[in-house]
Amino acid sequence: MQKINKAAVLGAGIMGSQIAAQLANAGIPSLLYDITQDISRSGLEAVKNLKPAAFYSPKYEERITPCNYNDHLQRLQEADWIIEVIVEKLELKRELFNKILPFLRPDAVISSNTSGLLVSDILQGMPESFARRFLITHFFNPPRYMHLLEIIPGKNTSPEVVNTMVQLGEDVLGKGIVYAKDTPNFVANRIGIFSMMLALKLTREMNLSVEEVDQLTGSVIGHPKSATFRTADLVGLDTLAHVAQTSYHKALQDEARQLFQIPEILQKMLANKWLGAKTGKGFYQKVDKEIYSLDLNNLQYEPPRKVRLDGLRAAKREWTTAGKIRALSCSDDPGGKFTWELLSQTLLYSANRIPEITDNLVNIDNALKWGYGWELGPFETWEALGLERSLQRMSDESKQIPAWVKQLVDSGKNSFYQQSKKQIRYFDLTLRKYQTLKENTKVIRLNILKNQGKEFHKNWNASAIDLGEGIALVEFHSIIQPVMNPLDGTTMDMISETLEIIKTQGFKGLVVGHQGQHFSVGANIALILKYAEEKNWTMLENLSKTFQDITQKIRFSPFPVVAAPFGMCLGGGFELIAACHRRVASAELYCGLVEAGVGLIPGAGGNLRLLLNDRDAMAKSRPGPFPVVQKVFETIGFAKVSTSAKEAVFLGYLRPEDKIVINPEHLIFEARQETLKLAADFQPPAYEKEIYLPGEGGRLAIEMIIDSYQKSGTISPHDALIGKKLAYVLTGGEKASPLSPVDEQYLLDIERDTFVKLCAEPRSQQRMAYMLKSGKPLRN
Repeated sequence: MQKINKAAVLGAGIMGSQIAAQLANAGIPSLLYDITQDISRSGLEAVKNLKPAAFYSPKYEERITPCNYNDHLQRLQEADWIIEVIVEKLELKRELFNKILPFLRPDAVISSNTSGLLVSDILQGMPESFARRFLITHFFNPPRYMHLLEIIPGKNTSPEVVNTMVQLGEDVLGKGIVYAKDTPNFVANRIGIFSMMLALKLTREMNLSVEEVDQLTGSVIGHPKSATFRTADLVGLDTLAHVAQTSYHKALQDEARQLFQIPEILQKMLANKWLGAKTGKGFYQKVDKEIYSLDLNNLQYEPPRKVRLDGLRAAKREWTTAGKIRALSCSDDPGGKFTWELLSQTLLYSANRIPEITDNLVNIDNALKWGYGWELGPFETWEALGLERSLQRMSDESKQIPAWVKQLVDSGKNSFYQQSKKQIRYFDLTLRKYQTLKENTKVIRLNILKNQGKEFHKNWNASAIDLGEGIALVEFHSIIQPVMNPLDGTTMDMISETLEIIKTQGFKGLVVGHQGQHFSVGANIALILKYAEEKNWTMLENLSKTFQDITQKIRFSPFPVVAAPFGMCLGGGFELIAACHRRVASAELYCGLVEAGVGLIPGAGGNLRLLLNDRDAMAKSRPGPFPVVQKVFETIGFAKVSTSAKEAVFLGYLRPEDKIVINPEHLIFEARQETLKLAADFQPPAYEKEIYLPGEGGRLAIEMIIDSYQKSGTISPHDALIGKKLAYVLTGGEKASPLSPVDEQYLLDIERDTFVKLCAEPRSQQRMAYMLKSGKPLRN
């Protein structure tokens, strides 16, 4: 397999510049080409200002060099990989490839990011030496955040080229690979756009509203909150129509081909230039501060209405996505009938696409999960519905069931997947038997380990698992909020008890991590508010003390403890990982101490951890204690949250020696390897007896700044109170001064005391209540 050290991106539009940015994130420099130097520079400038950010760090733009086709074609000799990302016009792509051909190295890999054009069409008239090195590498937008990379080789593409791009995609760019065939719209868009066009058709037939359908096709069935019509607005209705038309014009044998014809309602919207978010009007329109939705009967925008459907109410009583899907699709109300028709027709359509668009059902499931954000792929959804039961209902409704699915069930097999103690198996349509799912060796599935009996301790919210090679893991699985994983007493008890078990069972170290959606959004605010409203200060004191004691227990354990944070890691989530000896973090890490937003300060050691992190990071410049405290105060006081793991290092939430992993599926493996490395000669850190802080003088300086913010109206009186309480802790309370150090325990004690006092403040309780109700901070 070839090493890709440098790339050339042909096309500095919004997609090309973002691909260059993701290459930069992965440490690969690139040449960013366009027709003129000004266009190329403009593309780079535009990607620097995207929200959400395309770069992990603004500094990474230095890894991209703007170029143009007139002056810099010779520089293509520097590139190991050339990826074309220009407009979706076949003749222009062929013209560009012919233009660059004389300047390419004979071993360079060439690919196109086309979303629908065929390899066979692009390669017409190209030499065989070019065809052997060519394939389609289809990134999804935005490429930093979408996990999917579809790989589509041509008939003559070298296996070495395919392997090179697969390895690059998985190990360097952090992508999930789906192997697709050279068919219109490949895998994800072929099925995803079918589902969206079907949803539009059913909406009209069943006379449902845009808002009702988005409630039915969003998080309740494990799809993104943007659901159907908000997603269409975000993607752009012109883009949606273009992809649908590709299927209509090129998939001539598709049994559902007519569905891809642009319906009259969509044609009118396109004619009116109601293209979605890019034009301010689509299926939704923002009017003042409200979001109006389009009435599809009269094309008038209407104010929001409360959606009331019996099926939705039934679904929301279920705990799991599979349970919600079953409850909703079995409901007799219009919402249930819509959901059943949408899901059943999408599942049948997906089954009919094998082996046309890909060889196995795993590729289809992964494509929709990674490219469209579905929690369950089509075949996983089918199993959630119950394969035999749903097939009977489909048969009763005279739906055409694919022969291979019917044969599967008739042979006594009632699932597409089998999960044994050692592996996941899937039904292979070609071989007519179950095949072992082959995955990258860096993928560890915790559910497989638990099936193998590797779980050795468990409570409602967490488990302890033997990861192998002498390393244990504590996994979170909150029974109440499995997406957010708030920390409570049972979670912390599991960590504390596992630390004791490790001492007696011969483990070398511990990983703290899991494979949910977010690492942890922090402490259980509902519990804190409950105690505060009851004026149960003793319980609040004990709660804070317990969290502090357990994080200290982690810090001084005689073996290494490594955290594997990802997604949201807020408040107590940071306080937990900061006590560990190393962090192996997902590149997509949104980490922060956000307690000020609920009227509090960190109460489980967060102040101490961030002070020590920033002190050590700034040690070479020897700034004295005040600059360190000032930086920490700004970070906590303004509730700064990182937009990436790289930014988390800058903010002090991660340390420079921590490891960043770009592929989230490799996170647990890399954390285990890091734990093994540390275990070889591990020594716990020394207790900090002399922490120098600025004391009263520094506190007064910060309070002057707080007062000026309040006078200018920048912050509220309660913000000012929280800020001054925070300053008291960070400057060292009553004991610290530039010449009088304090120790760790003293800082923990004043942190805990201040935390409890803020819990007693009525305005802090209002902030907690508002956050629990709305999910947003209250500035009272």
